[in-house]
Amino acid sequence: MTVHAPTVILDFFLNYHLFDKFDEHDKARLNFYNCHKYSFNTMNDEGYYRGQYRFKPSILPWGEFYRLDTNWKIDFPDNSITLIKIPNEKKQKHYIFFFKDNTFECVAEGYQLTLYRETYV
Repeated sequence: MTVHAPTVILDFFLNYHLFDKFDEHDKARLNFYNCHKYSFNTMNDEGYYRGQYRFKPSILPWGEFYRLDTNWKIDFPDNSITLIKIPNEKKQKHYIFFFKDNTFECVAEGYQLTLYRETYV
């Protein structure tokens, strides 16, 4: 994760074991722009399925990227970092992304997804 306030950038490998259309070195980049706040915490899949997070697996399955329809002013992790103190609240959206060993949440105006392949010489 890289922060260039008010943008948060996530680079990650795509799961080629689960999705046949990806190869071992395929990556993605998510740019969240005009990010009001974010949380990158250590909640992993084991803890999530044990009920240690505020969402239930039956409602929000682990391992994907979601735009949530929540009141993010009150429904957001306590350990967040604020980038924009007074956001344009009408444009802000709540996103959550589950990684294998971490959970990322943010409130931002939007995102851009870019897919690319690492090349090794």
